[in-house]
Amino acid sequence: MNDISDLLRELLDRCGNNETLDSEFQNLLQADVRLQDEYKLWCNAHGYTVRNGYRDYINELVESQDSIWDNYKEFGNEI
Repeated sequence: MNDISDLLRELLDRCGNNETLDSEFQNLLQADVRLQDEYKLWCNAHGYTVRNGYRDYINELVESQDSIWDNYKEFGNEI
């Protein structure tokens, strides 16, 4: 069984937050019926739509990472 969250984080790390991630994920789904079923279950369990669930998750993940850095800088820390 695939962990969809892990798969999406891996794609984000490898592809960045762009169209390449979208096409890679869609290609994986099209090639694997079992992954499609797991993705549908994952969407249902997390309250996402099947159509946009992966993209909503990626956007939330990126926003949370940005928020961490914003908080870090707010307290006078600079990299």
